[in-house]
Amino acid sequence: MQDVLNQLLCSLAAGRAVAFTALVETRGSTPQKAGASMLVFADGSQVGTLGGGCVEAEVKRRALELLHDGERQVLTFQLDHDYGWDDGLICGGRMKMLVDPLRPGDDVAYFEEFARLLNDGAGCTVAVALDDEGSALPAADQFLFDGDSNLVACRGAAEGAGVVAGQLRPLGERPRPYVAEHVSYLPHLPRCRLIIVGGGHVGWKVAQLAADVDFDVTVIDDREE
Repeated sequence: MQDVLNQLLCSLAAGRAVAFTALVETRGSTPQKAGASMLVFADGSQVGTLGGGCVEAEVKRRALELLHDGERQVLTFQLDHDYGWDDGLICGGRMKMLVDPLRPGDDVAYFEEFARLLNDGAGCTVAVALDDEGSALPAADQFLFDGDSNLVACRGAAEGAGVVAGQLRPLGERPRPYVAEHVSYLPHLPRCRLIIVGGGHVGWKVAQLAADVDFDVTVIDDREE
């Protein structure tokens, strides 16, 4: 997610429109779980993945349509014969996708704050309204809470934040993505610190792998090299 957000902000700063897409809810068997994200650009290129296959292709198609003159939406896909007959992807589950089209000049304060929290490793939770009726919030409204459960940014009506905050689980409980009252909650846990004692061949490889999966890495060794 961190790389996706950084590339989103760089693209908009360069005058390039982009659609931010995210998997916000899954039920049953699905090829990917909630929290996955992907950027779609006007030329059809992408960064990240929502699990591949025909659903990802359909999300990209809808994102390209919305990039021209559309608003953000939550799309629902049932993984049955409608979306799986051509490549065998008949998982039987359900996936809900957020599609948020952004154009140069749009307000990106929400994404800037989101990127800052992830870059700092502080942890945060994103809440996304899934539908108008169940949540009493406009579908695809987004709310960003910091690691202390404080609202720091939103895309949509800030008045709905109180309702959303009432279902928020503390990051200290290490929650997985969950849905409550038709709102999807996507926790991003604080970055963990890994201390590796010994900078030999094994320690060096472990440090590389740990950095790739977003640990803060410290290597301790009394040899200068």
